[in-house]
Amino acid sequence: MPAGDFFMGSMVENESPQHQIYLDSYNIYKYEVTVSQYRTFCKDTGHALPQFPQDYSWKGKTGWDDPALQKHPIVNVSWFDANTYAAWAGVSLPTEAQWEIAARGTDGRNYTWGGLATTNDPKNGWDNTKCANWDNSASKRISTWPVGSFLGDTSPYGVKDMAGNVAEWCADWYDYQYYAKSPASNPKGPSFSLFDMRVIRGGDWIINVSDFVCRNANRGYCKPTASLTSTGFRCVSLSPEQ
Repeated sequence: MPAGDFFMGSMVENESPQHQIYLDSYNIYKYEVTVSQYRTFCKDTGHALPQFPQDYSWKGKTGWDDPALQKHPIVNVSWFDANTYAAWAGVSLPTEAQWEIAARGTDGRNYTWGGLATTNDPKNGWDNTKCANWDNSASKRISTWPVGSFLGDTSPYGVKDMAGNVAEWCADWYDYQYYAKSPASNPKGPSFSLFDMRVIRGGDWIINVSDFVCRNANRGYCKPTASLTSTGFRCVSLSPEQ
């Protein structure tokens, strides 16, 4: 990811005001952390695997060791689990700003593939065939997909599955009004969250308002102790070797 300026946010309440920020260069995982990668981490450290889901595409599988699941994103991990994985790998969770620019680039696109939001058309560009979402997944009793399954869900920088598949933990605490006071250079989020919430970004396979949550600017949040079948993570680093 090259250093530079971009516009972050939208006209939606907790995504406003839209504002220009500068980010230093960094590297970001092309894909969400997979079951295979997370199993390696757990084997190496003794960290417990997350609870295995029992429905949707997980039904009838043997567990996290099932060969059919190894390229799927890991889910049911808390923010603490994700952060511990990142520390083990020598990387970190992305800041909210790093996540957003990797998803939307510098042209302010609505979704990874395009679209420009307006007051009259805030969901401009939505296409439910381009990412893993409610319409092609949960509504058909399908959950996660192998990472990179949807070629349309590719950001301007070549990063995959940022609009769909699973939502992703970010490093930041969540503050509804943070954009009004965010620094203009390398924002890292507030120092605390009034309600103890961490930021989650990106759409997922189960939310049935996909045209809204799959937008690049959408801001989600959750208790860092929560473990959800709709949430995973990816990591960032300053070195391409990590």
